[in-house]
Amino acid sequence: MNNVIYWLLEVENPEVKYRTMIELLDFPKDDSEVKKALDDLLKSETVRLIMDKFKLNKKWEDVTALCALAEFGLTRVDVPIDDYIERVIRNMNRSMKCAKILLLRNLVSLGYYEQTWVKEEISIAFSTIREDGTCRCLDKTKKTNDSKLPGMGCYRQTTTYLLLAAELKKIGVILPQFKSLINFYISHYVAFHPDNQEKAIIEEMVGTYYPFDHVKLGLQMTIYGLSVLGGANHSNCNKALELLDSKKDYDGKYILDKSFPYFEVGKIGEPNKWITLYVLLSEKYRKV
Repeated sequence: MNNVIYWLLEVENPEVKYRTMIELLDFPKDDSEVKKALDDLLKSETVRLIMDKFKLNKKWEDVTALCALAEFGLTRVDVPIDDYIERVIRNMNRSMKCAKILLLRNLVSLGYYEQTWVKEEISIAFSTIREDGTCRCLDKTKKTNDSKLPGMGCYRQTTTYLLLAAELKKIGVILPQFKSLINFYISHYVAFHPDNQEKAIIEEMVGTYYPFDHVKLGLQMTIYGLSVLGGANHSNCNKALELLDSKKDYDGKYILDKSFPYFEVGKIGEPNKWITLYVLLSEKYRKV
């Protein structure tokens, strides 16, 4: 295990190193090593390229840039993004569709929960959670939901709610709808049809896909969200956990299955630091 941690802490990937230090290892942010890691990250080519996305003044570039910064473990205190956030909010409209929930997740991670618009939109969003824990697809042009399960909402959309719920819980915000959301994943063995556990609800969502967006999320993200919310220790999660564990190589590192990167994450088919970090984070939260 120590060798894997050392691998995640390599200086070649300052974004992985910093996230590992502050969330996996729980190093305090005022620790001298953490301060040095943050300084290295902020001066890195990776962050420079992400911040350059904002200069394009394009909605989807803004959205992916915010997701990347949130993944790095950065907040509004670390990077000057307040003006860009206001721009994103001004440009918000129905064309965001199902990307809106993941945007809210990233805004919470970046430290904007107390922003009036963010808090109001989160309240509205969770008011749409149905009794079975799912949400309907927000794309009004679709006739059916991607999951195609009778009486169920969209599995992709519901998983973005799961990740939003996880970020909220991490800052101490717990909503009553979290319970039904957890129950949905438990009753569906995380990602499978309850009446046929060999059949994935969405095949591409039982692989290790990264970085994620609102329609492409890897199994490691679903497990992570469920682990943070305290639901991943249920026996119904064992199949998904075993499947995720099958992605591990002999060194204890996890392989990246697929990727459509908007920041550099590594090569497909090789051990991947982000996938490995999320698996280790999930294990950590399941022990809490």
